[in-house]
Amino acid sequence: SSGINAEYGMSDDFWIIIDRLIMNVAGTSAATPTVAGLVAMANDARLNAGKPVLGFLNPFIYQNPEVFFDITLGEPSAACWLDDLEGYEVAPGWDPVTGFGTPDYRRLVAAALA
Repeated sequence: SSGINAEYGMSDDFWIIIDRLIMNVAGTSAATPTVAGLVAMANDARLNAGKPVLGFLNPFIYQNPEVFFDITLGEPSAACWLDDLEGYEVAPGWDPVTGFGTPDYRRLVAAALA
C-alpha cells in the first residue's frame, strides 16, 4: 500500500458464495471489487443520461468528499494480527488508512450525474 488511499470500501464480515459454499471473508479482496462495482453502476447511470464515464477517478473523489461515509473509528493495525505493528490512525476527513471513507451509493450517483 502506498499510504495515499482516496477511498475505502467496507470489508469486514463480508459474505460470498464459492462453489455453493457460503464463506465469510474480509479485506481488500472484498472491498475493492465492491467499490469498483459501485463506480461501474455510477458510470452506467452517466451513460444512460447521455454523459461520458467518469474515467480517472481521483479528481472526482477529491471534488466530492461528501459522497463517502467518513471512517473515524477503528484500529487498522489490529486487523494485521501483529502485536507490534504501528501505523497510521484513522481520523476525521481524509486519512492514509481509509482515504475519504466508504462510498454512499446514492450520493455517488447523484454527484456523478451533477
